[in-house]
Amino acid sequence: MNVTSPREITCLLAESGLSPLKKFGQNFLCDENVVQKIADGATLFPQDFVLEIGTGLGALTRALSARAKKVVSIEIDRGLLALHERTLHGLSNVTVLEGDILKFDLKALCGAQFGGAPFHVCGNLPYYITSKILLHILESGAPVRSITAMVQKEVAQRLSARPGDTDYGALTASCLYFGKPETLFTVSRNCFYPAPDVDSAIIRMELHPISGVPREDYTAVVRAAFSMRRKTIFNNLKPLAKGRAKSILESCKIDPNARAQELSPAQFCDIAKSIFQNL
Repeated sequence: MNVTSPREITCLLAESGLSPLKKFGQNFLCDENVVQKIADGATLFPQDFVLEIGTGLGALTRALSARAKKVVSIEIDRGLLALHERTLHGLSNVTVLEGDILKFDLKALCGAQFGGAPFHVCGNLPYYITSKILLHILESGAPVRSITAMVQKEVAQRLSARPGDTDYGALTASCLYFGKPETLFTVSRNCFYPAPDVDSAIIRMELHPISGVPREDYTAVVRAAFSMRRKTIFNNLKPLAKGRAKSILESCKIDPNARAQELSPAQFCDIAKSIFQNL
């Protein structure tokens, strides 16, 4: 069954009384070449474990299963689950779980499905909650090795931004703690059924968290720093630093009048150390 053919996708959904659901951001990839490029971009090996976000009709799931030891795929749309018996038939190394990825404890899932071993994340992320999903993965504490994901092109541009850039924000700064996102290639809106209103991009990120600063401390500083973008770093850090904001910024040699979008991950780390490790 060719689940990247627009005609077959239409027939398959119609036979089951289904249609793409906007509330789940469903746009099915209908270009087999793109599917294979995504799977190749994940750079998987036969011994690898993969967590896929959004099974859809199983096009990417099949490509991942051919490259990995085991694929666990999360699908929120109960209506699609019955179709997987047809679209994923014969794939003994694939497990599909129903649910919302944001409600999964990824450390517990890793223990139950992968025996606690490190795993890779791959998927076509719903555009309306892309940031939430990325942060959920990064902040889960699960042993994630890499993330390869389809995102809105605009989000890919934000992820590749650097301090001082207009697109540099809390999401970018948070991601840079774990690794440097890179854009592998762009995907035209015409490669989907139904076609979305925007183009997409495939991003990949190998996770190598910064050492010496706990994830929770770094995240707390970034969230506080970007809580109000127009305010200075001094004003935004006041609640978190509890009266020590000025002295902390001075010790880190950071201008109190600077804005969060001007600071590098290293500077956020310095602030986190000063706040949480020098009590």
